[in-house]
Amino acid sequence: MRKLSISATALLLLTATVPTFAADNMGMAMSGTKSPSATAGYHFELAGPAKSASAGKSVVAVTLMHDGKPVSGAIVIQSRADMGPIGMADMTAPIKSLGEKPPGTYRFEVENGPVWKKADNWALSFGAKVQGVAQTVTGSVTVKLAP
Repeated sequence: MRKLSISATALLLLTATVPTFAADNMGMAMSGTKSPSATAGYHFELAGPAKSASAGKSVVAVTLMHDGKPVSGAIVIQSRADMGPIGMADMTAPIKSLGEKPPGTYRFEVENGPVWKKADNWALSFGAKVQGVAQTVTGSVTVKLAP
């Protein structure tokens, strides 16, 4: 009996000493101003329609934009092609970079034909390192690809 009593006392002491600021970590907003993200103003956009490269492959060109101007010299470190726009994000296709040409426009080859046998919408997601920006710039575009 005495051991139960000590445990109950210890529990009471522990719950009584929980800091009150813990509520702020549970989604409650704190007062003050939020600093703007270093990647604000950056986004990817299509640089024209997708082109069929060969059987089952498409070439897609995207432009990385910052405040309305193309950004050249970025290094694309992540790319992904999936069928998220039609509710099937688990269906992915291999995607490889074809480089930057012209400056600010990044081209990719997507092997979507073996994955899906009809024209449909795909999400292409990217992560890029931009000189002078500490965080990775991320974004995505939706494009209709034919097998």
